[in-house]
Amino acid sequence: MNDGTTSQIWDVSPLAWRAAAVLLVAAVSLAGCSPSPSSFDEEDPQVIAEIESQLQAAMAGAAAADADRVLAIAEGQDDLTFVTGDVMLSGLDTIRDTFEDTYAGLARQEQTVRDKRVRVLGPNVALVATVGEGTYTDKAGWTSEPVGIGLTIVFVRENGTWRARHAHQSIALPAPSEGE
Repeated sequence: MNDGTTSQIWDVSPLAWRAAAVLLVAAVSLAGCSPSPSSFDEEDPQVIAEIESQLQAAMAGAAAADADRVLAIAEGQDDLTFVTGDVMLSGLDTIRDTFEDTYAGLARQEQTVRDKRVRVLGPNVALVATVGEGTYTDKAGWTSEPVGIGLTIVFVRENGTWRARHAHQSIALPAPSEGE
C-alpha cells in the first residue's frame, strides 16, 4: 500500500518483481543472440585487387571494342543494369547487344583513368568510382575529340566472385570552340 511517502513503483508485489527480472534476463539473452554485423575491412587490399583486376580486363576489352570482354565483369546472373545519359538498359544480353551495335563501327577506344576509388561497403558489396578521359576511333580511321568520362560500378560478391551488377556512365562532351 502507498502511504504517499514512497513512489508508486516501489509498491509492487514480489511476483511482479520476479516477472520483471525474468523479462530483463530474457531481453539481455536475446540481445546477445542477435546476429552481429559482419566485420569487414573498408580498405581490404585483396578485395580491391580482385576488383581492379576485373576493371583492367574490362578496359582492355573496351580498348579493343570487344563487348564480351567488357561485360565479363558481369558474368553469372543476368542481373545487370547500365545507365548512360537518359538511357537505362537491363539484362546482360540486352546490354551486350547494345554494346555490340555501338562497337560495330569502332576500331578502338582509348581511355585514361585520372582518378579511381574502390570502396568496400560491406562484406559482399563494393563500389567503384572513376573519372577519366577517352577517345574513340571509327573503322574509317577518324578519332574523336577527348571527352570526360565518369563511371560508377556496383560490385556484389556472388559465390566468392565479385561481379558487376550496376553501372552508370556519364560523358562530359568538350566545350564548343569559340564561333561554333
